Amino acid sequence: MKIAVVQSPRFSGPAEGLRWLMDKTPRADLAVLPEYWIGTSPLDEEGFRSYISEIAEIASAMGGIVVAGAVAVARGGAVKNVCPVVGGEGLLTWGEKIFPSAATEERVWVSGGSRLALFKAGSWAVGCLSCVDLAYPELARVLALAGAEVVVNPASISADRRGLWAAIGLARAFENSVFVAAALGTGYRYLDGRPARGGSYIATPNGILVEFGEEPGVYLAELDRGELEHARRRRRYLDDVRSMKPVDLNRYGL
Repeated sequence: MKIAVVQSPRFSGPAEGLRWLMDKTPRADLAVLPEYWIGTSPLDEEGFRSYISEIAEIASAMGGIVVAGAVAVARGGAVKNVCPVVGGEGLLTWGEKIFPSAATEERVWVSGGSRLALFKAGSWAVGCLSCVDLAYPELARVLALAGAEVVVNPASISADRRGLWAAIGLARAFENSVFVAAALGTGYRYLDGRPARGGSYIATPNGILVEFGEEPGVYLAELDRGELEHARRRRRYLDDVRSMKPVDLNRYGL
């Protein structure tokens, strides 16, 4: 699979971001955009439909599927962080951020979600975890046990957490025998002043990290199914979890 990891600035809205992206559209089977790459202002239903329509044009030009970041969408009286999966024909499916960030107070204005996206891109099964959801191993395991071979992670990470985020991606990839592709924003600051300086990467199921630095751009990589098959044949973590019997706790003093 040819995957495009998009590392972008944070734009003032969809129009500005989509103009930037259209000039850089690659040929790829799958592209993944960062979290809140078009800003944090929630899209209403009409704005979301318009956004999906524009992304569908990009997917068509690319010849693949676009995971259109993790964007704020207002619907039903609540704001959700939504991970839209878009093909040339439009919206294919979507996931939601299950656990909005407590550390950044995101959960003050974003409600927790209840669904994860799992979809086919070519012959590959792909799941999406929005930003901090990657830090919950239970969620990655749900996707892996359901058949995911790649987990994409649209994210926004401050520069002081880049090393940590790479380590988390390596752990999720290794323990689930999947590829993890994280698309991070770059060139802006959090409300508390911390800078975001990219750090997008691909972590392989065999413990290799491919990093893409700090500069904005579209970074291409080839994912090799042979790596996946080797990891699953050698380590059998998912087989073990599927067959695991109940485990007792021998408690003392508790």
